[in-house]
Amino acid sequence: MRREWLDPFRSDLEAVFASAEELVRKYPEPLSGYGLEQLHSVNPLLRDSGHSYIGYIIPLWMQHSDGLFREHAHQLSTACLIHMLYFLNQDDVMDEQPENATRKLSLGNLYYLDALQSYSELFEPTSTFWIYFRQYVVDWAVSVTGEHFIDYFQHNPLLIAQKAAPLLIGATGALLLLEQSDQMNPVCSAINITLMTLQMTDDFTDTQQDAVHGNYNSYLSHISAALNHNYPDHPLSERIHDNVYSTQLMNSYVDIANHYNRTLTSSNLGISHLEAFNSYLCSTLVQAVQEITQRKKRLLQGGFHYWISDQQLES
Repeated sequence: MRREWLDPFRSDLEAVFASAEELVRKYPEPLSGYGLEQLHSVNPLLRDSGHSYIGYIIPLWMQHSDGLFREHAHQLSTACLIHMLYFLNQDDVMDEQPENATRKLSLGNLYYLDALQSYSELFEPTSTFWIYFRQYVVDWAVSVTGEHFIDYFQHNPLLIAQKAAPLLIGATGALLLLEQSDQMNPVCSAINITLMTLQMTDDFTDTQQDAVHGNYNSYLSHISAALNHNYPDHPLSERIHDNVYSTQLMNSYVDIANHYNRTLTSSNLGISHLEAFNSYLCSTLVQAVQEITQRKKRLLQGGFHYWISDQQLES
């Protein structure tokens, strides 16, 4: 399947990742080696790295659709990529408390310095870019702190996008460079729908892991609301665990993503790459639910039938 949001931009992504590698190679060892390893792990040209590229590919989209200068698009995209790595490390430390937390935090500070340097070369100190920059970081900080005691998904599903608010920096910077600040609100609102859908797909995939660690998860929120349980509570009740693979709850969760996808595609903003990407996320969520539903059916049909079907799926 052709990925309209990614495949036409391969040469641009190669240039962006090459620029990011050049920055990371200057870090002292062993942080340089760790940084290069992490950079390669999120490179969609090398492997399926999930969907984290949304934050740094938007300037490349706007280079092709809105005429953003190639040099500016690549520099902004590189800054966003490096900045994204900083937040990925922050999130890992907060969510999983890994043994290599010291390395992740130390490396993250080097990423942050390079991101700021690159942004500073594109935007003057008096630019409104820095006002937006600060707001997105504040939104992120409030979200990751509040999700331990506020059920954002039930207040408004779009609120879970705030955890990814720094990913708006690329679009905001591109619009300012294009002198299209009047488009800020509608474009960022559209991107927030995609960030919400992205978080929903990640949460559905990470349900079991988040249940163990006590991390906020929009799918667990959805189950809890349906069962009239308070959320977030940890540890979760046995009844919530028992309903994780409820077909009705999985489908109603998908319905929420599809509802917002229809809102995005009917907005007439003309952001075709974003619309295609969000539709793809919705389809992957649908596919994940269908695969689980099929496995449940095979289990109900008996162990031998399940084993045969499972072998056919893996072959």
